[in-house]
Amino acid sequence: MKNITYIIFALFILSIPMSCVDDDNDELTGNAATGGVMIDIKSDSEGQFLGSPESGVDLSEAMVDVTSASLHLVINQVSGSLEDVEKLEIVKSLNGGEESLVSETTSLPYTLDLNSIGDLLSGTGVSESDLRIGDQLAFKIKVYKSDGDILSYANSIGVFAMTLNCSYDLAGTYTMSNTYCESLETVTISQNADGTWYASTADGGLLQFCTTNTSLQNDGNFSVSCGGVVPPSDDVAFCGSNGIGCITGGTWDQETGILILEHSDAFFDAGNYTSTYVRQ
Repeated sequence: MKNITYIIFALFILSIPMSCVDDDNDELTGNAATGGVMIDIKSDSEGQFLGSPESGVDLSEAMVDVTSASLHLVINQVSGSLEDVEKLEIVKSLNGGEESLVSETTSLPYTLDLNSIGDLLSGTGVSESDLRIGDQLAFKIKVYKSDGDILSYANSIGVFAMTLNCSYDLAGTYTMSNTYCESLETVTISQNADGTWYASTADGGLLQFCTTNTSLQNDGNFSVSCGGVVPPSDDVAFCGSNGIGCITGGTWDQETGILILEHSDAFFDAGNYTSTYVRQ
């Protein structure tokens, strides 16, 4: 059985020549060097944008009864200074459309709370009856400099996006098994701030419980679309680096509390396998 420890060591050695490169300034579009202040809106922010689509109608056409609509947006200062910043502006857009002003501030940290679908859609020119599953509402932070420059942060730090999806609840403790080995383990699933789901073990236990790498937890994130469909996700700890336990699809049954994930593995030669999570 292969041991991933050697791969991790090799990747560490290969990364050393690149460690001198400073990519922080690339996070701010425009003139990054004069951005003034770097922020974080992902750590403490959370939102809900969920609903039930009209039954018997294709999802692309079905009207949606929005059941959860809220935003708790927190802008934290990470580095830099507000000395040369006139203000920070929060704007929003639906599906990449025209931006509208939501709020602005001259100091950090700053918190914005929107507590209804009306609050979320205000200024977009769209009503709840116009919404369809898959619509994305994005909140972006802009920097207005004292010298007149207007800068926008890169999506990774300056945009908080919420996608309208079906209302599901996967949070809980699960018994997990997979078709590769006989392991039967207990794991937890919780909701992320953006509405996706986090599994403490996302590969069905292949890495930690089916190999000798017992100290390596292959956790990860995935989403659940309407109809209980789990889209592919490579947001699994050792998927991108080693191809271990990547999620290629799956299903969620709200009534039985059973999550089935399909995986691929390119490191241990497990190929395609399936894991089953049963909520306790």
